[in-house]
Amino acid sequence: MNFFVGLPDIAFISAGTLLIVIVLYLASRIKAYTGIGIFIFCSTSLVLFTVNYFLNSGVDGPTDLFFVLVMVIMVAVVPVKRYWIAVTSNILILLALHYLQYQHGNWVPFTYTRKLDRYVDLSSAYVTVVGVILFTFYVIRRNYEIEKQSAEEKTAEMKVLNDEKNKLLSIISHDLRAPLSNIQNYLELLSQINLSMEERSEIEEQLLLSTRGTLDLLNNVLSWSKNQMDGIKFTRTVVNVSALLSSHLLIFQPIAQRKKITFQMALDPLSEIIANGDMVQLIIRNLVNNAIKFTAPGGTITVTTASENGICRIAVSDSGNGQPVQLSDDIFNLNSGSVPGTGNEKGAGLGLVLCKQFTEALEGKIWFECHPKSGTTFFVEFPLHQRETIKTGTSETLTAI
Repeated sequence: MNFFVGLPDIAFISAGTLLIVIVLYLASRIKAYTGIGIFIFCSTSLVLFTVNYFLNSGVDGPTDLFFVLVMVIMVAVVPVKRYWIAVTSNILILLALHYLQYQHGNWVPFTYTRKLDRYVDLSSAYVTVVGVILFTFYVIRRNYEIEKQSAEEKTAEMKVLNDEKNKLLSIISHDLRAPLSNIQNYLELLSQINLSMEERSEIEEQLLLSTRGTLDLLNNVLSWSKNQMDGIKFTRTVVNVSALLSSHLLIFQPIAQRKKITFQMALDPLSEIIANGDMVQLIIRNLVNNAIKFTAPGGTITVTTASENGICRIAVSDSGNGQPVQLSDDIFNLNSGSVPGTGNEKGAGLGLVLCKQFTEALEGKIWFECHPKSGTTFFVEFPLHQRETIKTGTSETLTAI
């Protein structure tokens, strides 16, 4: 535009300044020389428009608008501790230029040869200045909204973490202390009181149950705490579901028998998944523990597996306590609380939380269905390990992909 209105010197100076600004921007963004870049930008801009004032008709030209533009950008980028220095410098320089032109008008020649040139120059300068100011305010407003949203998200995350911390402290102080106290009481009975063999056997059985429950609780607390601090870290391998769970689930047979519950398994021996064996065991162990907890004496618990459409589905079904069951998805949340079982068993509410976290970490899916009359079935799905079948004559060779 300066070329168009007959101001080639100013056009060249503006072009050179543009190159300087580009270099400063790249140095600030790539090399992180932000402080130096801001200082050079402010200094260069003030020098440029001071020269422009003398070359482009002073108060009769667009330079005053550009000083306003520089001030807006200074306000946007200059650190707060140098804010007043930058703004004051801008104001004093412009006032000094006005004073000099008033005292020595011949120092600032009128450079427009045509009336049209002046109006074009002033109009284009106004559009440029307003456009840059609006863009600057847009960037400031957008960044403010982004920071505000980020702060709100961090506040929400901190609230969740604080709630989880309080829940963990509650578990440690109450849910973990109570069973340990029971164990201590049982041991004191065994050591201090003369008991019959039948009484001793009954106390030892209760002691075993309390110890096993405490160990399960402690394992869940440690697993959950580790996940909260370090994240879920694991390696995957090809896992045969039947081989993984068959022997592991046998430990629940005597537990179910003590509660007079029938425990059944029907596991597909060919189902293989790509997962972490320890995590799968923890998931199913917690689901079976949960089923035993809420199944009344005389009931039935069944663990089955089925494979179809590239998915292995593990189901843990219980017959419940004879009453219809109403559950919500909140049972997978830490703050859902824990309900006593049919034998007054207590828990920390961590089991299902870990089941959901571990299942999703393994790219699986977990959900439940409540039966109309009584009982619940929990389903866990994992992608099957695919095999490629290569036929050779009358035999088949299975090759893992």
